[in-house]
Amino acid sequence: MKYPKISNYPSFDMLSGYQGQMAELDSIRVREMMQNQELNIDKIQFTPPHLKSTTLFTGIQVKQREPMQERDLSTEEFLNLFERKESLKMAYIPHFITQCVVYYLDLLVAYARDNRLSEYKKQTRRLKEIRKEYMDSLEKEMPPKVFQKFLAQRDEYLESCGGNLTLMFFTFGNQILKYHGRVKHESIFCYANIIIAFIDYVEDFDRQVNKRIAEKLGMPCRNHGDARLTAIKSVCMGIKNQYPIEPNDQTKLCVSVMANKASAMINAML
Repeated sequence: MKYPKISNYPSFDMLSGYQGQMAELDSIRVREMMQNQELNIDKIQFTPPHLKSTTLFTGIQVKQREPMQERDLSTEEFLNLFERKESLKMAYIPHFITQCVVYYLDLLVAYARDNRLSEYKKQTRRLKEIRKEYMDSLEKEMPPKVFQKFLAQRDEYLESCGGNLTLMFFTFGNQILKYHGRVKHESIFCYANIIIAFIDYVEDFDRQVNKRIAEKLGMPCRNHGDARLTAIKSVCMGIKNQYPIEPNDQTKLCVSVMANKASAMINAML
């Protein structure tokens, strides 16, 4: 069976006629513009929309709106932006919560070592490396006396959280039992879940601080966070995902208690 040529379809004839009419109209418009406005056709330009500006036939430059640039604050600017009590809490609550991350990181590494869990050798080696990088960077950033004071404050904070840290371990352990039943070496999965919960809290806290700063400045301001926490989270997610715990009221309460302890310690420092 022979199919008719496309040019024999009525739709093609109609389209051809329409295109011819449009071409004629476009030619008339250009001639009128050249006669009435004395335009030089060589000056009629078109710039694709993805460029910063578009030149119209009128010659008017329409510039696209530039996105607002993020602002980086110095420590001094940050502390002066809010009242002293609020700014100290914004700065130091994540700092103290990070000490809880390091505390449980040490427990995870020790448990894997003491129980000869060779399948986690690579992960624990990396966690020890990140921990050392973190402590070395703090020691370099702080004068010797300030660093020693920091260590004393860390120990005091963790000591004040002693009973809560133990209760948190049992709370997360019960959640693993509830959702996954009895698990061999459940402690290592418990530690990984706790570490992720603390890091999630710090990340959310930083987002809220960014919003408060943006409201004050009237422009975006982003805390880029600590790359070491991101690295710890990445390693621990590989362990946690074997027996994950979804955040719930009990797990969130455990983390909030630690944050309240940090807030109370900062109040005592004022």
